[in-house]
Amino acid sequence: MVRKNYFEILDGMNFNPSTEFDNLYILLSNRLLEELNHKFLNYQNRRTFIDFDEFLKFCLSQADNELEKLFIFAELLNDMLSIINPNHPLLRDDVYAVRENINRVLDLSNNEFLTLESGRQIIVEKNVYASEVSQIVSETSIQDAIKVLEYNHFANKGDVQRKKEILIALANYLEPFRRELNNSEELKDILKVNNQKVIAFEKLFEMYNNFGLRHNNSNQYHLDLADDELEQWYDDIYTSTLFVILSMDESRILSKLKTLREG
Repeated sequence: MVRKNYFEILDGMNFNPSTEFDNLYILLSNRLLEELNHKFLNYQNRRTFIDFDEFLKFCLSQADNELEKLFIFAELLNDMLSIINPNHPLLRDDVYAVRENINRVLDLSNNEFLTLESGRQIIVEKNVYASEVSQIVSETSIQDAIKVLEYNHFANKGDVQRKKEILIALANYLEPFRRELNNSEELKDILKVNNQKVIAFEKLFEMYNNFGLRHNNSNQYHLDLADDELEQWYDDIYTSTLFVILSMDESRILSKLKTLREG
């Protein structure tokens, strides 16, 4: 049996949400907990809570599983630590350790923080295609760019209504580009076409229209679907939306290449 080296052992450790939650809680030293309790009334997102322990208990009670519990705790700490002076001589190292563990948890679970327009930070799954699409969309709409990433927020798993709202926003974003997409000769060279229309784009708009997202056509496909089936379809429509937006960017790149080649 080949012995694993130290780094291979570390790399082979399984991600355990319960263990990571306990580690984060342990890092809240007595001094740090005392400071959070002491300054809790200055925390702008406390609603009407007046006690940190009660606030924490309520927030964690909203989790459906251990992973959600961990992420809620991480979001809460990331936000609340802002009320503590980062240069406090007795707390600086504790605050650093908590933030460092949160960042490692996000890396291990393939997640990252997303900053919303409000300045609040939420945890979303890392998605290289979603990140690229968000960059493209941000050129014309910061709000829609954030929605591209927000779709992957852990709390949206199982939230069909919120996913629907985000898809409606993305469908509205794409609608003005529909003619441009179908008229792109560059895309017609690399994607399948039917009756002078790019099939992938037309199928996406068919899904928008027939899964209750846009025009509510009479022939709705989703009416008899269970919620979990509908959510899977929404996830597929989201993936197709990313593909179409990336294709839009590819069209522009190919157009620039053609101009450069022929210029």
